[in-house]
Amino acid sequence: MNIDITAATTLASAIVALVAPALTQAFKGRIPERFTGLVALAVSIVLGVVAIAATNGFANASWGVMLAAVVGVSQAVYTVVNQAVDGKLSKDKLPSTAK
Repeated sequence: MNIDITAATTLASAIVALVAPALTQAFKGRIPERFTGLVALAVSIVLGVVAIAATNGFANASWGVMLAAVVGVSQAVYTVVNQAVDGKLSKDKLPSTAK
């Protein structure tokens, strides 16, 4: 079996895999704490599907492989970033803006 993935789909998927965790981190303060992981997963799936569709990646039989790669890399990056900031971006550690 030959996996036929275009360069455009690969590039778009790689970009999404790095952007999805950043979006989740940026909006983490507005996401209920118990749903943060689920939202991170949903964001990576939705953006992965958009990237694959935008590059006509669904025309190939290997679109599932690309989506799995996007979600996997995205979740790994999210976990590493979250550990690197040591939870400083979590809701309970964000500086309060209320006076």
